[in-house]
Amino acid sequence: MNIQNYAKKEIALNQLETALGLFFAKRELFSVITLAGAAEDILGQLLQQRDGRGTGSFRAVLNLLRPSQAKAPGDAANASRETDLHVHMDVQQEALFLLGRAIDDYQALAGELSASMLRFNEEVRGKKG
Repeated sequence: MNIQNYAKKEIALNQLETALGLFFAKRELFSVITLAGAAEDILGQLLQQRDGRGTGSFRAVLNLLRPSQAKAPGDAANASRETDLHVHMDVQQEALFLLGRAIDDYQALAGELSASMLRFNEEVRGKKG
């Protein structure tokens, strides 16, 4: 067994950078969603700890693709068409949303952005830094 200590911030950064790489390569948007969602969960948890609001709940990445997890008011209607075998969603929009949230959380936690995060902000969000 090779148990080691890993920094959650670095895990989240690696997940986010991998998600951004896939996104810019226009590949595997479902992988972008799960990686960005996992990074955002970890970063949100770290922000809650830092801000003194407790440890927050870490939700499973699998919940990102479960039909019972409506994310916005309009999603409830879409979720009603989903089954245990299929999801009904705008994959591109979901990827953009989760990448944006993860980048915002990383910036709030680290106070900086990587080159790929800056690229996302400039090319996708249309803003500097």
